[in-house]
Amino acid sequence: MKQKILIGTAASSNLEAFLQRVEGFLNPQNEYFFTFLCLAEDYEKEMVEASSSSAVSSMPIVTLKKLELEIKVEHWSHPANVNVEVFQPQLTGSSLHGLSSVADLFVLDSTVFKGDIGWIELSSLVERVSCPVLILPENAEVKRLIMVHEPEHHSPQIVKDFLKIFNPTLTELPLSVLFNFPEDEKQTENEKFFVDYLKMAFPNIGMQLMVDEPINEFFNELNSNLDKALILTGTPLGEEILACPKTITDCRAKGSPLFIFKQ
Repeated sequence: MKQKILIGTAASSNLEAFLQRVEGFLNPQNEYFFTFLCLAEDYEKEMVEASSSSAVSSMPIVTLKKLELEIKVEHWSHPANVNVEVFQPQLTGSSLHGLSSVADLFVLDSTVFKGDIGWIELSSLVERVSCPVLILPENAEVKRLIMVHEPEHHSPQIVKDFLKIFNPTLTELPLSVLFNFPEDEKQTENEKFFVDYLKMAFPNIGMQLMVDEPINEFFNELNSNLDKALILTGTPLGEEILACPKTITDCRAKGSPLFIFKQ
């Protein structure tokens, strides 16, 4: 299967280490077309329209960063099943939307977005993207999976995308699925169908009903086990996770790989 993957990183990133993390998550049987997007540490300055007055002052810096990234990509010894290119034009909101609308996945290096302001910029970027997103922290090794099942938010499609894109070895990890209390008999039946579907691919599933709001139940599950988790979610909950409640002083979600399905 051929897949188009957008890679969002920066010239200052450790490209070799980041791409090793990316390769560990992708299905090695697929053929990939990587398009690298140069994200400056100051994302808002990078995403300027060519017609804006700020473009003149920021262009030399952006060009230099892009050149640094191109050199790193050129010297990267990529696998035989990966074809690479660096996006050459100025990155704008319009071009980002167009690129992501034809991509299977957008992988973001979260180390580019430092501090509280950087994390807000990351959240803003994810909102503009049209394809599924994988946010990778510096230490991306995972030992379990967490998913919150919300019927109206396309949980079956989240799993289908996961099985299509990700390394099959990840399905062997323990999967925790959090369910809402079913509202009626139809929802109960659909959840049974969904669980039967999950069992086809995931041999180690744990399920529990949520008594609190999904975001609170999610954080309880994430913090109940020290093993790092890969988080699988739809857009509404994914945006809540990125917002990271202020009451949590050390948000473990920021250090966890996060896969957000986009409808």
